[in-house]
Amino acid sequence: MRLNTAQRLALNIDSHIVIDAGAGTGKTSTIVHRVIEHYLTEDQRATRILPTPERPAKLSGGMITAPSSERIDLREWGGLLPGEVVLLTFTNRAADEMRDRLRSDIAGLKPGPAGSGEAGRSDPRIRDSGFGEQLLTLIEDAPIGTIDSFLNRLVSPYRGHLGDALSRENVSDAGRALLVESALNTLWRLPNSSLNIGEAVDAGLPSYMAPEILAARDRIASHYSGRWTAAKVLRSLVNKSVFIEEASRSLMEGDQFSPDLLHQQIMASIDPEDIHQHAESVHSIISRLCNLVKDNSAVLALDGWPAESRMACIDELSSNLPDDPWEQLVWLGHVLECTLNRRGYLKRKLSFLPYNNLPSDDWMSGINKISSIKDRTSKEQVKLGFKGVSDDLKAAWSNDSGLLVLHFTKLAMFLDGTRPPASPESWRPTVTPLPEPLPDRIDAQPQDYGFSLEAEVRNLEDLYLVHQGFKGILQKLKERDEVHDFDDIQRLAGDLLLANCPSTCRSFYPNSMQKALDSISESPWTDDHIHTAFEELNRLEADPRLAGEAASDLGAIRNDLQYRYDLLRSVRRRYRAFIIDEAQDNSPLQWRLLARLWGERRVEDGEPETPDTPWQPTVCYVGDVKQSIYAFRQAEVTGFLEYARQLMIINDHEFATIPALVRKPALRRDSHSRDPRNAHALTIAKASEHMEKGGRDLVPWIPFNATDRNLPAPAESEVTYRRRGMIALQVNYRTSGGLLRAMNEWWEDILSHRHRLFPEADFYATPQTLFANPDKQDDTGTIEWLCPLSTGGEQDPPTDLTVPLDPFGPGPPDSLERQAQMVALRVRSLILGDSVRVIDSDGGWHEIEADEPVEPSDIMILLPTRPNIRDTVIRHLRDHGVPAQADREGGLLDRPAVHALDGLLQLIARPSSRHSAAWVARSPIIGMDDSQLQSYLNDSSRGENLLHRLSEHCPNDRLRALVDRWIELSSCGRITDLLDETIDYSDLLVGYHDPVSIQDVEHFVEVVRELSIEVGGDPMVLADRIRNLREDNSDAIEAVNTPPSDAVRVMTIHSAKGLEAKVVFLVDLFSERQTNMTNENMSRLIVNPEMFSGNPKPWPGTGSPQSAVWNHVSWLHRARKSAEARRLLYVGATRAEEKLVIVGSPRKTAWEDGNGLIVPWTYNKSLPQLGQMWMESLRQGSLRRAETESPWIDEQDVQDPQPLRTRGVRNFNPARMVANGSIGDAQALDGMLILHHPDCFDSDDSVLTPLQRIERMDAAARTSNSETEQNISLRTDSSPRITLSPNRLPVFEECPRRQWYETRGGLIPDPIMPSDMLNESTGLPNKVDPATFGTIFHRILEIGLGNPGVDGQPSAPLLPSWKVQQDDRITDPEIHNIVFGELLPPDADEVRTAELVVKMADRINSGPLGAMIRKENVRNHSLEALRTEMPFHISIDVNTNGTTRFRWSPDGDIPMTCHDNAIIEMSGIIDLVVCTVSSNGQPAIRAVDLKTEDAGSIDDDSTIGLIEALESEETGPANDAEVEMLAKHGLQLALYYRALKSIEDAKAAQGIPSRRVLPPAILIGVTGRLVEYPEEMLSGALSNLDSLLERSARMALSSSAPLSQFERLPNELTEVCERCPFSRGAIPICGPQDA
Repeated sequence: MRLNTAQRLALNIDSHIVIDAGAGTGKTSTIVHRVIEHYLTEDQRATRILPTPERPAKLSGGMITAPSSERIDLREWGGLLPGEVVLLTFTNRAADEMRDRLRSDIAGLKPGPAGSGEAGRSDPRIRDSGFGEQLLTLIEDAPIGTIDSFLNRLVSPYRGHLGDALSRENVSDAGRALLVESALNTLWRLPNSSLNIGEAVDAGLPSYMAPEILAARDRIASHYSGRWTAAKVLRSLVNKSVFIEEASRSLMEGDQFSPDLLHQQIMASIDPEDIHQHAESVHSIISRLCNLVKDNSAVLALDGWPAESRMACIDELSSNLPDDPWEQLVWLGHVLECTLNRRGYLKRKLSFLPYNNLPSDDWMSGINKISSIKDRTSKEQVKLGFKGVSDDLKAAWSNDSGLLVLHFTKLAMFLDGTRPPASPESWRPTVTPLPEPLPDRIDAQPQDYGFSLEAEVRNLEDLYLVHQGFKGILQKLKERDEVHDFDDIQRLAGDLLLANCPSTCRSFYPNSMQKALDSISESPWTDDHIHTAFEELNRLEADPRLAGEAASDLGAIRNDLQYRYDLLRSVRRRYRAFIIDEAQDNSPLQWRLLARLWGERRVEDGEPETPDTPWQPTVCYVGDVKQSIYAFRQAEVTGFLEYARQLMIINDHEFATIPALVRKPALRRDSHSRDPRNAHALTIAKASEHMEKGGRDLVPWIPFNATDRNLPAPAESEVTYRRRGMIALQVNYRTSGGLLRAMNEWWEDILSHRHRLFPEADFYATPQTLFANPDKQDDTGTIEWLCPLSTGGEQDPPTDLTVPLDPFGPGPPDSLERQAQMVALRVRSLILGDSVRVIDSDGGWHEIEADEPVEPSDIMILLPTRPNIRDTVIRHLRDHGVPAQADREGGLLDRPAVHALDGLLQLIARPSSRHSAAWVARSPIIGMDDSQLQSYLNDSSRGENLLHRLSEHCPNDRLRALVDRWIELSSCGRITDLLDETIDYSDLLVGYHDPVSIQDVEHFVEVVRELSIEVGGDPMVLADRIRNLREDNSDAIEAVNTPPSDAVRVMTIHSAKGLEAKVVFLVDLFSERQTNMTNENMSRLIVNPEMFSGNPKPWPGTGSPQSAVWNHVSWLHRARKSAEARRLLYVGATRAEEKLVIVGSPRKTAWEDGNGLIVPWTYNKSLPQLGQMWMESLRQGSLRRAETESPWIDEQDVQDPQPLRTRGVRNFNPARMVANGSIGDAQALDGMLILHHPDCFDSDDSVLTPLQRIERMDAAARTSNSETEQNISLRTDSSPRITLSPNRLPVFEECPRRQWYETRGGLIPDPIMPSDMLNESTGLPNKVDPATFGTIFHRILEIGLGNPGVDGQPSAPLLPSWKVQQDDRITDPEIHNIVFGELLPPDADEVRTAELVVKMADRINSGPLGAMIRKENVRNHSLEALRTEMPFHISIDVNTNGTTRFRWSPDGDIPMTCHDNAIIEMSGIIDLVVCTVSSNGQPAIRAVDLKTEDAGSIDDDSTIGLIEALESEETGPANDAEVEMLAKHGLQLALYYRALKSIEDAKAAQGIPSRRVLPPAILIGVTGRLVEYPEEMLSGALSNLDSLLERSARMALSSSAPLSQFERLPNELTEVCERCPFSRGAIPICGPQDA
């Protein structure tokens, strides 16, 4: 794709650039080109003014096929490398697409003249053909991804430095939801007592604010009528953490919320000039009122008015209008108090001067009523005067600006306690301030009370404090569970980038330094707060007494802070360019963290200092305010606009102050933008490039006022923006020209300034005219409106379950059902290419020519929200045979198939629960009818196990077998297996046979599996966690599904961001689901970036006290929501390529013969529906074009055009609308297809009812079951491989039951609950058990044992590692100390340990092994070489005697595979292997195993046990103790023997000289004896080894090997059980037979 002028301007890599990319304007192509230019351009802003960071060494080998001669040394490349360019996107999908596009484009790069072709792009800047491959290699590790993934990558190397003990894994969605609930429960559970503060701190509350947090928690509970409602408020806070922190920053002074800052934040939402103008207008009106009364004082106030009267107040107000905006609001409030009845300003409509009189109650009016005037002429004159004043006041306060000022006036009346002038002592405000603490009850209505400014501040502070407490508890829980989430990553990134005081430093940095580091400025790229912290440190060092406890650590603190600052500057040095896509969706925190990387970087000695610029890397961000629709994810649209303003200021600054940018050859000019593709020394290009558009694409400098053919010249304002770095992309490559032009007219009104509730707010989008790509400019495109009637339904629907319900037939009209049916019918007609028809107002039908068939995957159905409408649309589509699937199906636990499995899990956990039993029995899993259910439950006794009872009442044997299987699996904790088999063998997926349900149940099983890993496999714990998720936050786990590639896509508009389709349906536009405030009002919490507030309700019943902050935050949120709804409509509509279908109709839409389609017109000014916005834009378009015959306007619009009409009626003739829809000018579309009823579709297909579908499914199942079952032939697989650990062989041989526990049972060989009893070993050092001592001496032998080396050639070949000569140092204290440092516990008795080690080393050194190392002949063998800790791997083929594996089914076990053989694989390490040569020259090899048993008795004088054989010269066992030792370890040594023999046999088979394998030996540490296995004992051990391996294979391969098959050991083998961990501890689970 050739770039247009705006895209080429966006390639300016010598300036910071913000790209305003409208929908479909090719921003991805622009970004990819810009990234590549950063790579290829050697002379650019980043290379001129920034030092080159550390670079990778020259790449070699790997996937690069180009020879070294065709590669470059990357360290010398002048452009940027991929690791220096940060490319960030909003979603992983977008990141993958961006990386793929880069790979594709870079793969096509090659040296040569500039030009593009099918084979790729040649560029004269590429001098080596292998350079592209080198870039591709670097792309894989380049920082390309989401902001979260980038931050994770950034902090990963420094987690230890950041004091973080992050886990090995990211917490799952279900796990996080459970952690949140657990944190909230913990927060409520903590006692508010000074005696228990330690418990609160242990739970995670910050110690310095724990008392305040607990007090705030209790106040919130009081303010919200108890914990249940308060918990809803706190739960709503959880997902708004970023906005809470952001708003708090602007409301806090130090660590306290400030009334003054709250006041300032409220006033920041309105222009003081608007207040002043309104006050001037009202002042003029009440001055007229005063003059009117004075002129008629003879009849109204002959003796004047009392000093404490309303008239006196008005008189004083008319003579004193203050200048301060806040005081003007208070003044306006006093006017309202005087001219309205009490509480009048709280009503929807303001009734000024009721009955043309001043109000009179406790506060007298001060003048006579008009009715008391006797003279008729005077009476009429005064009456008309009062009415004029009343009308003018009403008009002043009811227009848009007046309503805005009225809102702020009410806030002033709530928050300011100033009394109106001339008010009596008895006067009290309409809203009485509530006392603190709140009373338990009140006598009046709650609405008569309100919160003062100080109370509002306290309410906000309470929410903030509790939120901080919640975060602390949640962090503690995550540390406990060793998990983390992206909130932790952002927190660590803030610590690394010094966006705040690092968490790990808060324990030792002085408070004043912490406050300095926390006071980051509104320009977060600067380091002013760090310099302030250093200045504070200087002050503390000058007077250490000010540092308190940190006085002695100031030097360490300085070193620490300096290190962290140097690290920050080093991190910044890595990156020389940033490109941020979808920047309008960044949160304030993300902006702040990214900006921290743009500040001052580290400069090495000899490098030039970087110029004075606030942003050192070259920054580019791309976005579109019109597409900012993720406020619910805490995206803040104002950040994009603010950073755009900053970017332009910084560009101006750099152009004026950095000479390097303008020195020759210049990088920047005031009138032109440099195209880096052409502005270089090698400008050679292909002839075809010169011929294309006259070579315009080869121009090195592009004027800022340049434009493209068919586009208007840019306005002067746009040229200025371009010069300063803001580039608007206006050429749309997605949508057909006619459709695009029609939509342009919509946005002119939908995004118009006139719809702004807060005119000065910067969260609104502005319209942008887009121009069609020349290839699509002449394509018309189409707009359709599915406008279902909403009348009818006077009759009752049919009761016959075989008759489908017709949404347009009998029964009350259901808008969602009617929309869904119309959508399904239209989608089906588009896929089949069927024609449709429209009706004329006179009743005649007109057939519309059919379009070409559309593939299902080319159709996208977009919903403003998921609830209700999604499932209805999917159902109707499937009823009409249309393949469709939603990307996300809402809360997983609310899905019907999952609901049944949830019930089963609850029953397994609590089998006596009647509720859970009924839940499962009525589900499709069991399928009981009412009578069966009654029989099942009615006769059950209290506390009876209803799971066992269910087995007895199952309708058939197959279900009974399934329930029995549940009982079996649940008894051994196999919950996921239970769920899997239920899915496979029950009728669950017969009842819910759609593809979505299949994915839902698989997702649920995966959630249960993840939870079982996190919390254990206990059914009750799992069931409780799932229940908590369902009851507290059922949407915490979304049902995410993968739609088939050939299906219609159904998704929300939010999910469609970045996607496109030929046909787009926008459904349910005429509902309030997207634009109401229901959720906010129910949660009683609103969080905006500017402010947040709760809506306290201290007392049960109706009504809440007045809260000025809540009212204001509600107004702000309503304005933001309306603005986002307009942007949402923009995003949805602009997904369409060729056809856009609007779906929905206003209430009471009807058909009238002769008049056509009658559409009632309403418009909600504060929160209009999306459909209302659309219809109003068409009305405005017709008014602009003066189309008096347009159906979008009515007679009133023609006679009296109004900017906005809230009510009316529209008449449409569908037949006429096809040809002339009045939806645009002459270049836009001509008509619009309106379909209002199923009769518009010529379809006779009948829809099956649920009963008919079930009957069909049942018939198919019965037919399948009745077919003759085929004999299943056993599958013979290749020999399975089974892994065993060699060190487990002795214990497995002793006890098959223990082997079952460790293998089939999966238990760790430790006691279930270890007891406190210590197993003392006689003579061993304190805190050193036999295993630890054995490990220590093994390590000494490993690194200290000598190897004499080979004299001459060995008798058989040896590897070089065997022949390395080494002195014998096992008696060397230096070796001992090294090992003690590695392995000895800190509190162990090192002296005693050293004594035993020295003694044992001496014994070995004086024994046969020592003699061999000294080259002495031992037992007719001389040592040639040895190897300590020799690893081995052996595969042994064992006979399994035709072991058959079965699969359980309700119909009986099904044989699946048969195994005659298995391969046992074992890997291990042999302590010592010695290679010797016999006296007759025969080479030999022997395995030796060191045993340190009875080490504590090595220096005893005892002559029993192993010590008894100390002086023996026997080669075999010399006493019973040695015989016992050899027998105990016989299997292990037999395995070593077999491993060595397999190695030597393999050598012999290959013709390589081999060694004879001698019987293995045990090196007994306490005596130094080398005891060989006698041939008979070795033969028996090998036989036992074969038997054990065969048993192990059968145990592993058997489908059913219950524990009962393996008996407990007889009582005479009690000593074996005493050594077994499963018979020890506080809860032994095994033992001898009679135990």
